[in-house]
Amino acid sequence: MKDKHGLSQYRLNHAKSYAQNFLEAVNKIEMMCQMSEQGLVDYGVAEGFIARNINELDKNWEYFKGYIEQREDMR
Repeated sequence: MKDKHGLSQYRLNHAKSYAQNFLEAVNKIEMMCQMSEQGLVDYGVAEGFIARNINELDKNWEYFKGYIEQREDMR
């Protein structure tokens, strides 16, 4: 008999999608930091952009954990 692990391919695919979004958000934050340091973007604009992206990462982290957690009802 095949054992279940409390995860489905659907949930794993969503978790992978969130992980890819995390990487993209971090790359955007890095780019904005570099642009600000080089004087290409106003400090205030960069600060607001970075703060918004960090807040978005925080929200998406909770969704990510919801998809990657093993569920007893799926075992």
